Amino acid sequence: MDDNLVIDSVETKLKNCSLRKLRESEEENIINIISGFNSVVNYSLVLLSEAVEIKKNEITSYLLLLNLNSTIKGTKLPQSETIISEYELIGVAVLRKNYGQVSIRPETIEDKLNDLFTHTDIDFDFDKEFSKKYYVNATNEALFRMNISAHFLETIRQIDGLEIEIDGKTLIARLRKQFTPENAEIIAKLITELNNGRN
Repeated sequence: MDDNLVIDSVETKLKNCSLRKLRESEEENIINIISGFNSVVNYSLVLLSEAVEIKKNEITSYLLLLNLNSTIKGTKLPQSETIISEYELIGVAVLRKNYGQVSIRPETIEDKLNDLFTHTDIDFDFDKEFSKKYYVNATNEALFRMNISAHFLETIRQIDGLEIEIDGKTLIARLRKQFTPENAEIIAKLITELNNGRN
């Protein structure tokens, strides 16, 4: 893959932003940051192909092009294994507020049915459209509600299929789609919008 694929895909689309490829030592730091996220740990192998820093108004975010490998085991004997490898871009933002552990993903019919009994989905009266579209779970609901803004929810709501995981002050966003310049632009704009210094 091209060494500057991410930068080449998004640099003309991001106004008022500077982009820079991370050095090797910086890549190690960002790998350590994302390695504990549930979105990443379920893969058999995760390789970092390219890491890019985005700076807008002195606020830093990151775009990571990951090679995600999944192993699928057959059910018939003798068991066979198939390895599926996909390239996906995820965005990383370091936020100002601590949100605790939060998961935001598209809400399914199963989620809606389960919530009738478990009441784990966090809904927002001030953004019913967001609440219909996304399933939200937080280990500390009070902390999350105290820190979340209407702008934050509105920014997420505008994108279909988005998955967000927050661990304290670090947020990762992904679409679970193969890397394309169009997907890269969506994630890059989202991350710079969410990481606006108010969140």
